[in-house]
Amino acid sequence: KRLEQERAIEDQRRKEIEERHLYLIVKIVTAEKFKVHQGFDLANFDDRHPLSDVFIYKILKADTYGSFKEHVSRSFNIPPEQVRFWVLVNRQNKTVRPDAPMSNSLTNISMEEIHEKTSVQNEMKLYMETWFLAIPHENNIMIILKYFDPDKQAFEGLGHLYVQKFGKVGDITCVLCEKKNFSPDTPLKIYEEIKPNMIEKMEFESTFQQSEIQDGDIICFQKDLTEKEIQEHTISGRYWDIPHFYESLTLRIVVSFKPKLKDRDPKPEFDLILNKKWTYDQVAGAVATHLNTDPLKLRFTTVHSTSGTPKNVIKRTTTQTLSEMFQTAYLSTQVHVLFYELEMKVLTKVYWLGNTVKDEVAIYFHPPKNGIINDIKEVILKNEKVTLSSPYSRIRLFEVYHNKIQEEYTGTEPIERIHEHATLYAEEIPQDEVHADRTIQVYHFTINPIRAHGIPFKFIIKNGETLANTKVRLRHRLGMSKIEFLKVKIAIVPGTSYAKPEYLEDDDIILSEKKLSNDECLGLDHLDKSLTEKVIFIRG
Repeated sequence: KRLEQERAIEDQRRKEIEERHLYLIVKIVTAEKFKVHQGFDLANFDDRHPLSDVFIYKILKADTYGSFKEHVSRSFNIPPEQVRFWVLVNRQNKTVRPDAPMSNSLTNISMEEIHEKTSVQNEMKLYMETWFLAIPHENNIMIILKYFDPDKQAFEGLGHLYVQKFGKVGDITCVLCEKKNFSPDTPLKIYEEIKPNMIEKMEFESTFQQSEIQDGDIICFQKDLTEKEIQEHTISGRYWDIPHFYESLTLRIVVSFKPKLKDRDPKPEFDLILNKKWTYDQVAGAVATHLNTDPLKLRFTTVHSTSGTPKNVIKRTTTQTLSEMFQTAYLSTQVHVLFYELEMKVLTKVYWLGNTVKDEVAIYFHPPKNGIINDIKEVILKNEKVTLSSPYSRIRLFEVYHNKIQEEYTGTEPIERIHEHATLYAEEIPQDEVHADRTIQVYHFTINPIRAHGIPFKFIIKNGETLANTKVRLRHRLGMSKIEFLKVKIAIVPGTSYAKPEYLEDDDIILSEKKLSNDECLGLDHLDKSLTEKVIFIRG
């Protein structure tokens, strides 16, 4: 019986191949499908991924346009007279847009004849307009509408709109506001989607003819945001305007992830839409979210282009981008493949700081499953590189992100709470700090407080101590010579990003008399030596 089924399937496949020349594939984009499209044009067809979920019909080439239209109308439960199709054509700039409506005069013409006159491709692409009103077409233009929502970081296709050729662009703002249920006086920004990498702002006072708008052109609009709204989106890492969001779309690629050890450890295959400029950690984060696992447990391997087998393991770096992982400067929109595997043991690193921040030693270990921070401290204390000034000394473990201390751990927190992109540091807590009233975070920057570098640390504020004596203690903590320290400027840096630092230039200043908040830091303004030191290679 199984052989009969296989033979029947093979016979069907052979028949389809033999009769392929009799059929035509027609792909239809409706307003509903366009509404959810996230990309350029009205849909993604063969050369763009991910492919859009459009309606596909396989029809006989000999079928007339009338019979085709009736068949499609019936499948949508819409009267044929309330359906009009627009032929989607490939423009010279490689976009796909509605070009012209299909006239009722074509009713008795075969679909093959229509297709040959309108397209050089093997399939036909159409945009379906429904429940339309009879509109004189001479002075009207049919435009396609998209709305950009910066909160959702997404487009919404709003179908099409007929506009007057000699009407001003600004005349349609009320209609656009109505489509989104905005107040009629909501300020908007309107752009034309000409092609990828060419998104142009439209002038409200220009007519559509002056703006060179024609049938099938795509108009995209958004609210005109306030400076506060722009700032909120920027801080949250969101694209706040249409041109930048379109630019992000050009960086999108589909990556197909396959399990490297499929036989030993069955794992799913899946596709993700990622950004070419993403770093290794961002890619790992997206994959980990999909698999519900720890990104540090993931390891990726490239693919042999010919055999499709695993090639080279990709080393984790902080600067390598997804584009570079594929070892090419330009990625087409075709699907790219990476193998993935889950490493059972994750190697973690913590830096032990000695008497000065220059005395930095890396300690590697495997954190215990479901462990707490005190488990890490025990591992550190057992390491031969670590010596304490007293058997009663305690150690501090803190998390550094963007060269500033983000959190100091007490010891009872779960290890999984550690930020995945943070760096861990540990040090002996000085005896005089145990009884100190106040400490402050000290960090390094160059000119601008946001240009942080180096290793931050906790520092005691001593009552009544002048800045001159504070500088001596700072210099010893940094392990700097007197000459080196002369180049360091000391400032109080507020917690907010935009506030200016207060530089301390008078050696008689007493820091303990300053009213400092918990968010304020002591900033050391000096050059980042890791950027200024050059490595010289001498070749024999």
